[in-house]
Formats: sequence, structure tokens, C-alpha cells
Amino acid sequence: MYSIDINLLNDRPEYRPESAVTRPTRQAVEIPGKAVLIGGSAVAVVFLGAVGGFWVYLKQIEIPRLEAEKADLEAELSAYLQKEQQYKQIQQETQQLKAQTQALAGVFNYIMPWSALLQDLRDRTPAGVRIQQIVQTEYDASRPQSGRPQPEPTATGRPPSIVTISGIAKTFSDVNDFVVVLQDSKLFKGSATQLIAAEMEDYQAQSKTYDSGATSNIRFEQVVSFEIVTQIREVPATDILSELQSKGALGLVNRIQQLQSRGVI
Repeated sequence: MYSIDINLLNDRPEYRPESAVTRPTRQAVEIPGKAVLIGGSAVAVVFLGAVGGFWVYLKQIEIPRLEAEKADLEAELSAYLQKEQQYKQIQQETQQLKAQTQALAGVFNYIMPWSALLQDLRDRTPAGVRIQQIVQTEYDASRPQSGRPQPEPTATGRPPSIVTISGIAKTFSDVNDFVVVLQDSKLFKGSATQLIAAEMEDYQAQSKTYDSGATSNIRFEQVVSFEIVTQIREVPATDILSELQSKGALGLVNRIQQLQSRGVI
């Protein structure tokens, strides 16, 4: 006969064996933004790879090329600096030559030839006046002469050139006329031209006769002995070229004109 075993304890939860307990099914957990995280990681990997490749490109290709260009530019700059130094040296030498040329031209420009001065005196000497002596001296401020007028300072600062003219004249009027026309000269300074001495004296002349034993009773009229002091005018020759040319200073005039044509003065 068959027997049926019925265990009613299995129906009670507290007596149900563990094997009989139904375990819950584990479900997959969905993480929010997982696709974004994976995509970001992929982008980061790609970016790092691109950066690494770019760094390799810079280090092996671009940086050496730039360094080569820098070396070429530095070499060109060094050559330019050397040429600039040479140019400055040439420019300095040119300035020195110009200064020397202008100084030399200044000497020519302030030369007052005696040929022109003497011709000017001849042209201005009245008929009744005879010049016997002309003395030119440079004024020494440390040794002033008494009875002489104080010379006027020059534009260049050089010592004034004083000219003393002595001679004889028929009358005082002739001497005064000579002083007046001399004050009007373009070669002598009018304000520095003064009569410092004039007096009557016997005319010192010797009479020659054919008979050495004969005596001469010729008596000459008295004359006026005079002394005039003047000062050579310090004026650029370029300002009085026509005057110098009329007085016969052709050599100086030609030199000045040549310097003018070259732009030196």
C-alpha cells in the first residue's frame, strides 16, 4: 500500500528550509551618464595623443627649423651691425673732413689781401697827401699803447689788425679829407679810423745840382706831418667780392668763387 507523507511544517514560513526559500532575482543597475563618461575618456585619449604628436612635430621639425631661421637672422643682424659701424665711422670721418674744409674755407673767407688794401689807399689818397709809411700790427690787450684809440673787437675773436699810416700833406684840410674818405672804406673800419697826430714841419728834401760846389738857396714850404690809425675790417670776403675784384684781388676772388660753387661756403 502506498503511504502519503504530508509535512505540514513546510507550509509554515518559519520552518521552511533555506533551500525552499525563493531568492530574489538581482537586476542590472543603470549608471546615469555612462556613455558621456566613456565618450569623454575617448576624447581625452585622442587629445593626449594629438598633443603628443604635436609635441613630437614641434621638437623634431618646427623647433629645429625656427632655430635655423634664428641663426640665419642673427648672422644677418651681425653683418648689418658691422656695416652700420663702418657707416658710422665713415660718417664721422666725413664730418671731420667737412669741419676741416670749412675751417680752411673760413681762413680764405677772412683773408684781406694787402694788394687790395694798398690799392684802396691809393684810390682814396687826395692829391695833396703823400703816404710815407704803413705799419700793420696785431693789437695786444696786455700791452695797451697810450695815446692810441682802443680797437674794436672782431667778430671771430681774433686780435684786431691795426694799421698805422704816416705821411705828409700840403694842408690840414688835405689830411682831414683823407681821414673822411678812409672812414668810408669797405676794407678799413670807419669807426676805428682816427687822426692821432698832425703838425706843421719843414719839408725834409734835398736839392741836387750839377755843380757839386754850388750851394742851393731853394726854400720849401712847410708841410703837415700826420699819423692816422685805422683797423682792418674783419668781414667775410663773400660779402665784398665785387669790392675785392675792383681792387685787384683776383686770386682770392677766384678761390672764393670756387669754394662757393662746391658748396663749401
